[in-house]
Amino acid sequence: MNQADLDVSALQRRLSSGTRPYSLSLSPLDYHYSPKPKHLRVPRLLRLLGSSFDPFWMSVEKPVDNDTTSQGSPFSKDLFDGASRYRKKLSQEAQHIDFDSLKLPADLSSNDSHILLNELRQWLVQRASCKLISTWVDLGPVFWPRWVRHTNCDESNNACSWPPGMSCRQAQLTQIKLLAWHCWMQDPSKGWASQNCMWRQVPYPVVAACKCTCR
Repeated sequence: MNQADLDVSALQRRLSSGTRPYSLSLSPLDYHYSPKPKHLRVPRLLRLLGSSFDPFWMSVEKPVDNDTTSQGSPFSKDLFDGASRYRKKLSQEAQHIDFDSLKLPADLSSNDSHILLNELRQWLVQRASCKLISTWVDLGPVFWPRWVRHTNCDESNNACSWPPGMSCRQAQLTQIKLLAWHCWMQDPSKGWASQNCMWRQVPYPVVAACKCTCR
């Protein structure tokens, strides 16, 4: 294994299992080499990234709309599947809640009581459903595409349980693929060295779903 492979493997380990999403430094001071304009030709970079290019997660140019109002576009299968899976689980758990101790008005008919309890279950599911917000982040010149969507739990839902005590936290990550600029010195043991640089695909973890939990 040469030095280039060692450098790539080290970054892949940092970006894969056990790495918190968005934990890489974005400070240009932490990167000693940046690609030159000739290394940033879009058609070639698109070919290198291939089918891993996902316009939902990444953008070649700075997006016009960079707010944090997105709650999981249906164009992202990962986000749609994640939200559906946790909401289905919440609905199943709500169906098993025992409301026998709940004192309903005596004049309610059996049908009205059934409707009321169903509405209560739906309210609990809605309250415990954790949404995602997103914003576009500039990763800097050593990643391509340099604009990547960062998703995270909507912190406006401070208490997602009833009674309060639980909060929305990251529950599922997915990995997208980006290009990272790698530079290494070749054959320093022979008394001379030459710098080599190239783009390599690396995994980049992003948040795909949140859930209401105690920890």
